[in-house]
Amino acid sequence: MEPLSSNDNTTDVFSFQDDEELSNRLQFIKEIGCGNWGSVWLCELKGEGKAPKRPLATKLVHRNKESKTSAARVKSLWNEMKIIRRLKSDPHPSIIKFESFLLTPSYAIITMAYHPDLVTVQVNESHARVWFKHLLSAVQFLHSRGIVHNDIKPANILLSSKGLPVLCDFGFAEAYDLSSSAAFHSRFAYGTPEYLAPERARGIPHDTRKSDLWSLGVSFFEILVGRTPFENSDTDQCVTEEDLQKYWGRTLRGKWVGTWKMSKGMERLLKRMLSPNADLRYTADEAIKDIYWVQMQKNNHVNEHRRSASYASSIVFEKDWDKLSEKKQKPQASSPLAIHTPSVHKEDNTEREGSDVPSSLSPPGLESPRNHASRTLAKSKSQGKMVTSTHEGLKSGC
Repeated sequence: MEPLSSNDNTTDVFSFQDDEELSNRLQFIKEIGCGNWGSVWLCELKGEGKAPKRPLATKLVHRNKESKTSAARVKSLWNEMKIIRRLKSDPHPSIIKFESFLLTPSYAIITMAYHPDLVTVQVNESHARVWFKHLLSAVQFLHSRGIVHNDIKPANILLSSKGLPVLCDFGFAEAYDLSSSAAFHSRFAYGTPEYLAPERARGIPHDTRKSDLWSLGVSFFEILVGRTPFENSDTDQCVTEEDLQKYWGRTLRGKWVGTWKMSKGMERLLKRMLSPNADLRYTADEAIKDIYWVQMQKNNHVNEHRRSASYASSIVFEKDWDKLSEKKQKPQASSPLAIHTPSVHKEDNTEREGSDVPSSLSPPGLESPRNHASRTLAKSKSQGKMVTSTHEGLKSGC
């Protein structure tokens, strides 16, 4: 690992000889996450003159030359930086944006775009499907560039200020040479247990793109229902080896447990993303072309046509009524049937069931949306437990 010199002003990778130089560049505001691998901080970039200070998310790892574990963590952070840096010149709106990498005698740091909120769970489908389409697009984008995430879960999905989902934490991501016959082939089993595809949990050779789709499918289900499809309830905890084996047994059968509420189209889509047979499981390209999205597009077109027709009809009716009322009428006896002039306006028809455009960032019909962070304090999955029999750089909650 050979970071570029800080004297090179054209780079976003810096090596400082003194820790003090770090404090001259970044102002650390507060810690927003931690683990035995390091910590995540909210920071602001100094030295931007009168320009508004930009908030940054900073992933920090402590360096210790005498510790092999420390060296492995720094190497892992360096590899994470190289992967997300590849996307800097060709960004995707639903993938975290890399800013810079900083190395000092005591620290290794990645700075990235800051998004304060995690995706919520138990969300209405009409709202959640907008997120799902963006996330499928993001994963398709990664795979087309030889990158797999390897740890997709709601705890690694942020929300931008515009309400778009943003995939973050590429600590276990891998990049492949697309021209290689070995591209996307792996037998590693690291990741968060509840989101591991059956073949990945077993550590057998597998296509990492298919395991990404499994994790994404589990995440979609959890965003809709509030738990994964293989948990009996949101209080289940995969803490012991016995718990995990029981959970993974359910994934091998591919049979969802408990109850859930979603459309038949969404259920079919998720069943294809969660096929225990990886050969039958969707790729990102296939999932994004599923009939569910085609039907949603047709529904939106019909709803838009209805809105336009309703508005046009109201205009014609009001104009005709105005002409009619302008004519002189002979006085008539009052009729027992009162005539009421309708007043129909375009804005009255802007909200239609089936629209992919949310009216606000809060899901409709949900009084108290649950944030994934709030429920995962008691859940093993949010603590970042990793199956790491073949991978250094362990992650766990603090």
